[in-house]
Amino acid sequence: MIDYRRLGEVARKPHTVFKVNGEMMAEHVFTREGFGDLFSILYQKRAPTHEVDVALWNSGNAFFGRSNDNSANDLNKQPKNPIADHLLRRHFVTPQMPYGETMLKGRATLLRNADCAVGMVKFENHDDVFFSNGDADELYFVSEGSGVLQTMFGEIDYVKHDYLFMPKGTVYRFLGNGKQAMFVVEGARKFGIPPSFRQPQGQLKLDAPYSHRDFRSPNRLSESCYELNLPIVVKKRDILTLHKYTDWPYQVVGWDGWMFPFAFAVSDYQPKTSSHHLPPTSHCVFEAAGFVIMNFVPRMVDYGEGAVPCPYPHTSVDCDEVLFYADGNFTSRKAISQHSISFHPCGIPHGPHPEKYEGSVGHMFTNELAVMVDTFAPLELTNAARKFEDASYHFTWNETGCL
Repeated sequence: MIDYRRLGEVARKPHTVFKVNGEMMAEHVFTREGFGDLFSILYQKRAPTHEVDVALWNSGNAFFGRSNDNSANDLNKQPKNPIADHLLRRHFVTPQMPYGETMLKGRATLLRNADCAVGMVKFENHDDVFFSNGDADELYFVSEGSGVLQTMFGEIDYVKHDYLFMPKGTVYRFLGNGKQAMFVVEGARKFGIPPSFRQPQGQLKLDAPYSHRDFRSPNRLSESCYELNLPIVVKKRDILTLHKYTDWPYQVVGWDGWMFPFAFAVSDYQPKTSSHHLPPTSHCVFEAAGFVIMNFVPRMVDYGEGAVPCPYPHTSVDCDEVLFYADGNFTSRKAISQHSISFHPCGIPHGPHPEKYEGSVGHMFTNELAVMVDTFAPLELTNAARKFEDASYHFTWNETGCL
């Protein structure tokens, strides 16, 4: 969805005989919206259909909002506590969230609606299965750790403060170096580069906040997983199923097309600045049907005479706002911790704490790093969100210092 990419060996023409070392390759078409949108074609030693077993699967952490056994203890179901319905600004202290053994055991959905889900992933070890999200595209923001993203399209090295984008249906797992922590957003439809950043022909415009050169697609095929032949966990309608094969189904010799996973370093984002304050929409990085993603990166702030660099108080009557505080000193907040998440629902005003607003005058630079999700349909809290909530947060705007 960034541009056309190619890796390994591919046939000269689609759907023609293609052999490698005398062996006929299978052509696997990976498509969007039926056959009417972007696609890639993978050439594999066999079609990925030779399953020997399928079973319901439970990671022990039903993180996607519904467990296979309909457990009443599912952390990600909407809570029944009446306070969950109160209209409050909220702070989820996700640094308190424990590290799971693996990605599939260390993931918690915190907020969700029909368009998207927002959560955290914290883990220490490799999964002994691969994963494929059949419900949504996924965007990870790496707040801690580094490693290799191993996918059916090949491998991508990643580091702290990378975005990692996984198209819906991509088979993948993380091979992390030590502890890993990531903010994750799932998008059901049309997740990708804002159309306003593109020429009609698809090229990114010169005034887009990034260029084609900034996006890293897989640079080597994932041949090391052939002998392991690990099962694949697939999520569809929030139900997880485990699929086993006679041999690894994605023995890919090459692929090309427009659909593939990619990495993007947030440091490559080119922020806009102005003499007076720009709205958050000027910091857009990705968008999807029903929501947009913005990032606030270290930058020069408003430099005009009398400018107030801190964001203005606002009432966004059509948006819920989620903000992940990644790093640095946050211009607009007190009583907030790094790597935690705030949630400001539509219907009530929000904005900077009063002392932060006035205290920002005269500042020339900010070193804050944050990722924001604005949704156009209300988000619902999960039980996992309640577990990490700072119940005093709504009242921290009281100028007397009530906490």
